[in-house]
Amino acid sequence: MKKVFALSLVLLFFCTVAAWFAFDANDLVVTVGDSDYDGPLGTLLGTVLTGGAFAVMAVALVFAAAVLAVVMAGVGVIVILSLALAAVVTIAAVSPLLLPLLIPFFIYWLVKRRHRKPANPAAPALEHAPA
Repeated sequence: MKKVFALSLVLLFFCTVAAWFAFDANDLVVTVGDSDYDGPLGTLLGTVLTGGAFAVMAVALVFAAAVLAVVMAGVGVIVILSLALAAVVTIAAVSPLLLPLLIPFFIYWLVKRRHRKPANPAAPALEHAPA
C-alpha cells in the first residue's frame, strides 16, 4: 500500500507541474464576443471551450458513423471504431483538463481492484453424482 501511495503522490506532483505549465500561458488571449480574456483565465477558458467543441464534434461524428453503419454495415463498423478512437485521441490531446479528472477514477479503480477476492481454487468440480 505504501508503494501505491508513493506512486500516487509522485503522479499527483507531475500532474500539478503539468497543470501549472498549462495555465502559465501569459501570451494567450481568448476573444469571446467583444471581451478579451488573457492570462490564466484566458488559458482555462480557451482550453475548456476547445475541449467542449471537440466533445460536441466527437458526438456528431459518432452519430454520423452510426448512420453510415446502418447504410453500409460492413464498412460502418470500422468507420465507427476509427472515428470514436480518433475523437478520444483528439480530446485527450487538446484538453489537458480531462486527464486530472480521470486521476481520481484511476485511484478508485486501483483501490477497488486490490480488495477483490481471488477465485476459490479449492472449489469442488461440478460433476454428476453416480446413479
